[in-house]
Amino acid sequence: MNPDKIKEDFPIFTERPELSYLDSAATSQKPEKVINAVEEFYRKNNSNIGRGLYDLANDATQAYEGSREKVADFINAEKDEIVFVRNTTEGENLLASSLEFEGDIVLSEMAHHSEQLPWREKTKKNIEYLKTENGKISVKDAEKKINEDTGLVAISHISNVFGVENPVEEIIEIAHKNEALVVLDCAQSAPHMNLDVKELNADFITFSGHKMLGPSGIGILYGKIELLEEMRPYQVGGGMVKSVEKESVRYEDPPQKFEAGTPNIAGAIGLKAAIEYLEEIGLEDIYEHDSEISNIIRESLEEIESIKVLSPEDSILVSFYSETVHSHDLAEVLNQKDVAVRAGNHCAQPQHQDLDLAGTVRASPYLYNTEEDVEKLLEAVRE
Repeated sequence: MNPDKIKEDFPIFTERPELSYLDSAATSQKPEKVINAVEEFYRKNNSNIGRGLYDLANDATQAYEGSREKVADFINAEKDEIVFVRNTTEGENLLASSLEFEGDIVLSEMAHHSEQLPWREKTKKNIEYLKTENGKISVKDAEKKINEDTGLVAISHISNVFGVENPVEEIIEIAHKNEALVVLDCAQSAPHMNLDVKELNADFITFSGHKMLGPSGIGILYGKIELLEEMRPYQVGGGMVKSVEKESVRYEDPPQKFEAGTPNIAGAIGLKAAIEYLEEIGLEDIYEHDSEISNIIRESLEEIESIKVLSPEDSILVSFYSETVHSHDLAEVLNQKDVAVRAGNHCAQPQHQDLDLAGTVRASPYLYNTEEDVEKLLEAVRE
């Protein structure tokens, strides 16, 4: 894998050759392949789906459903288990609105706001929070707090603050032993590693296309088909009904039942192109590269006296802070050196409060980042 060569596939780095982009945990840059796929749809195949009897509409429908098949293959799911949503946030809100279950909810201290707020606002159930230990969710705490009173567990596969894989298989097993459902936020893992929903055995998985080279406004909700079939629709309207009469309505089967109105057709097609690009390079190589780059950043930052690093070894991103400079100020210094990073609480304010931190700086590399990007970051921090 050659990140210098890969960088040539991304037009933004041609337009901005000085840019060292290290904020891919927020959103990734887009390769030419994805941009061309979206443009080609609008130039050659633009039509609504599932509604027309003419060739153009059929071509658009086939392209859209072909994207669903590609996503299903990507995570080893069945096609009907893939629901297109706008992003991880909408996937979580859909579940919080439509999923019926008895019992308490267990979240984690490290949860992204989009992972916790839908359950807090829409269900009004009792909530427990799993503790963080060394950048990971504590299995011991999960064994204490997930019990026969638990109805649902919602956790991150990889934290967007710490960047290391959580012990999700152990936690899922604990939850299922207590007959609790599991929702797994894979927004930070899907871009970097192979996902197999059958091996993970979570009941639901959510992730966003824009973090994995795809367009904005397209995301995925995976759900076990038997659970999706029991859920009521999240939104209602055209495209998700079999029949409508004045006295009754019959909804489509999953996944169409959850896709009311005209969807983001071009976004789905762009996501397919993004997955194809990732598969051409290889997720294993991408994960190895991202971990290696992150470890170089982490180890180098730890040598700077005033810098404290939160991310543990083998993370795919690095969160850190200065004991002498506010995180926002440090991010602006980096910006002046053409290094793009994120600063703040990263939509994980409760976790930062538990750590007694106002905020951190986060450097999140991806397949297109080079050693030169890393050195620019480190030089600016040292200054």
